[in-house]
This record gives sequence, C-alpha cells and structure tokens, in this order.
Amino acid sequence: MLLDELGTFLQTAGIGTIGVTLFKGTMPLDTPTTVETPLVALLEVPGLPPMRSHDTPPARVEQPVIQVVSRGAPYGYAAARAKAQAAWEVLDGVANQTLSGTAYLMIQALQSPFLLRIDDMHRPTITFTVRCQRSA
Repeated sequence: MLLDELGTFLQTAGIGTIGVTLFKGTMPLDTPTTVETPLVALLEVPGLPPMRSHDTPPARVEQPVIQVVSRGAPYGYAAARAKAQAAWEVLDGVANQTLSGTAYLMIQALQSPFLLRIDDMHRPTITFTVRCQRSA
C-alpha cells in the first residue's frame, strides 16, 4: 500500500517513527502528551489519472499525490520547517527505485515546503505535496 511504502521509506531515513511521530492517512487526536509532540503525517489527496499501455486497461502506472504535513510543537516553526525540508529532500528525486517491493518510476515534489497555518495552540503546520509514479 502506498502510505505503508512511503512511511517505511521515511522512517528508514530517520524522519520519524511510524505510529509515534510519523502517521499514515491521519493526524492523531490531541491528548495532553501529543499537544507538545512534533509529528509528520502522510495524507492522500487527489492525484493524476493512471498511465495505460496503448490506452487499454489495466493501468500500468498509478500517479497518486501525497500531502506531507509537518506539525511542530507550540512556537516551533524552525523545527517544523526543518523536518518538512528533511522529508522533502528524502522524497523528491526518487527515481527507478523499489520501495517495500513496489517499483517507483519517480517521486517528484510539486512545490517546496510552505507554512499552511498556525493553529490555536500556536503549532505551525508546514506542508508540501509529492506526485508519485508507481507500478499498478
């Protein structure tokens, strides 16, 4: 599964620990212990149509788009921005690589990390999206 593959890839690169500071498909609910905890989340967003060979099914290459979200601790803009940049550097430019048994033709960042918002607890949210091309 896409999020599992990217999550494992980011965990191996030291971006976070799955289920602790790296989440797939969701942002965890706030608890007294997580309010202060910086985290990274991988969220599926609308992607591009699949690529077919000779315009006939089945699809040969999927083109999903993933939003990478780095949420910092209160007033922790610099650290959240640095974590987003580190994830961006790991993902952007992947080419002809196998991740968890799935062939990826490429992973391409669609923009640099940017500030999405600062929430009511003063936690910055930095985000960017990546386009993937992976075997179907």
